[in-house]
Amino acid sequence: MNIIHLVLGKANPERMNGVNKVVDNLAKEQTALGNNVSVWGITPSPDEKTSERVYPLALFKSHKNKLTIDSQLIDAVNKTSQDTVFHLHGGFIPEFYHFTKLLNKNKLKYVFTPHGNYAANAIKKNGVVKKIYFNVFEKEILKTSKAVHCIGTGEWKDIDKLIRTHNKVLVPNGQNVTPRPVEEKHAEPIFGFCGRVTRDQKGLDLLLEGFDIYVKNFNGKGKLWIIGEGDYLEEMKKLAYTYGLSDRIVFWGTKFGEDKFNLIAAMDSFYHTSRNEGLPTAVLEAAATGIPCVVSEYTNMGQYIEENNAGIFLKNNTPLEITASMVQIAEWKTEGLLTAKGINATQMIRKHFNWKKIAWNLVEVYKM
Repeated sequence: MNIIHLVLGKANPERMNGVNKVVDNLAKEQTALGNNVSVWGITPSPDEKTSERVYPLALFKSHKNKLTIDSQLIDAVNKTSQDTVFHLHGGFIPEFYHFTKLLNKNKLKYVFTPHGNYAANAIKKNGVVKKIYFNVFEKEILKTSKAVHCIGTGEWKDIDKLIRTHNKVLVPNGQNVTPRPVEEKHAEPIFGFCGRVTRDQKGLDLLLEGFDIYVKNFNGKGKLWIIGEGDYLEEMKKLAYTYGLSDRIVFWGTKFGEDKFNLIAAMDSFYHTSRNEGLPTAVLEAAATGIPCVVSEYTNMGQYIEENNAGIFLKNNTPLEITASMVQIAEWKTEGLLTAKGINATQMIRKHFNWKKIAWNLVEVYKM
């Protein structure tokens, strides 16, 4: 059996895009298990140099006209052997509709992972357009797939609201645990976020308001660190100034590799107050680094965090609930309890999110 992962982009693990990281890790682990794996990417710049991989990477040109796919991509599919299984990553990608039609024509099987794009809150944004698009294009992708891969129970339920399909499987994303030296913590609590700085999806307006209440109404100590860039960054900086919090919020910009992990390791808690997600890689990375996590239900991580005593599950995800969590984190820091919760977070990753086990489970799905 040949396995080909298809992604929009280059599956570059050094990008902020979580889907790219997932595809890269999955391809690496499935290759290490002895499978014949390659990755295909659709990108505006297929000729630009990208990082070296342990698996074959083929890049194809994306076009402004989304009603077509590149002729070289069509040729590659036509030359593909019948024992190949494709794994498509991402939802609401027009090229995927045309690609799956080609696969069906050639009687080639595929597995489809929406990566949170069908979350109820994501569908609400541009709701009418998205529902029409879903019914015309996406529904067909789900119906003709070998399996629809859900990465969280929330995603499973959201898909059920859109279409009843009996080919769903539940397998989370993974995360490797790399031993790291323990960073010396600051005297006052550091609340942190790392990811794309967007308001609606990541709920950063909620996080900012919650921190503002924590500082002003509870005389809260500490700082809020924001790692990343995005369309909400400049507005968030202006709001921080307006709220009088410029000296309490640190905007680090985009960080990669050791620079990023060193900052995360210095945090006391990691926040993801998202309104819609798949299963955010950033939360898995923070937990693997030994940082207690505070998450909304939309991250699909709440139950894991709660059951493993690895942080706080925000069941309502309101500014006041976020404030209460910060008060709790500050108390745990004073009481010396955060280290134990960080250890729990790392053990949670080892138990539930082992990449090798997840890669093996998905190979079994391909064989179905």
